[in-house]
Amino acid sequence: ILVGFAIIFQPELRKIILHIGQRNWFDSAKSQKEDYINSVLIAADVLSKLRRGMLVAFSRNTSLKKVINHGTILNADISSSLITTIFAHDNPLHDGAVIIEDGRIYSAACFLPSSENMDIKSSFGSRHRAALGLAETTDAVVLIVSEETGAISLAYDSKLYFDLTMEQTENLLLN
Repeated sequence: ILVGFAIIFQPELRKIILHIGQRNWFDSAKSQKEDYINSVLIAADVLSKLRRGMLVAFSRNTSLKKVINHGTILNADISSSLITTIFAHDNPLHDGAVIIEDGRIYSAACFLPSSENMDIKSSFGSRHRAALGLAETTDAVVLIVSEETGAISLAYDSKLYFDLTMEQTENLLLN
């Protein structure tokens, strides 16, 4: 019965385990976190106005090593200029996601797992599906800029929050 329960409720159990330790009580780098979030948001705003797509995943407690290892390792300081350059149309790194881990741009051109959720709107493209896929399998927070509409969205905790304002996005990322 116990094994059957674990098999049947495996996705729910994984989500519960991921949420248990999400809060880091000893985080003293809050101002550094605000600085790099602001850099990412500046890039998102610029790319949104230019209607260029962007996909940035912020790791929380679950490491994204599996995703990182399939991309191009950068291990670079976070700057809005670098992120904007990565997502330029003529840049070979613009396809895929940028992974931010431990306050650094760790990797670019990373392909994320696609969501298997059948309830997602058909109007959402591969960026939104990939962001939701990562949010369903890890505790990462994924920032999306739509290439078609310029809308800014977030995916986390297996949910997609579409067409957010910059203020809403900033508040959600800081929390």
